Amino acid sequence: MTPPATSAPVGDWLVVPLPPVERGWRWARIVAQLPGPGPARFRVRWVGSDRDSVVVPPPGYRIESAARWPEPPSSAIGRWPDRGHHEEE
Repeated sequence: MTPPATSAPVGDWLVVPLPPVERGWRWARIVAQLPGPGPARFRVRWVGSDRDSVVVPPPGYRIESAARWPEPPSSAIGRWPDRGHHEEE
């Protein structure tokens, strides 16, 4: 897992937490980082969508490498897999 960053390579994943009651994560492919002052802004395409969105990542987000995750997890909106289990695969 990459700690929150102010920049991320195009193609990596922006992973944001769902509301606490849902206890999951939503994944989006980073299409571009938008320049300008202020917090990081990304143009992303959410898994399951055919349109781009511009987002300022919320607290608790993370960037996941496309090299490590060429495809999102099976649901891309669900509980983060157990880290130990993922490393064994």
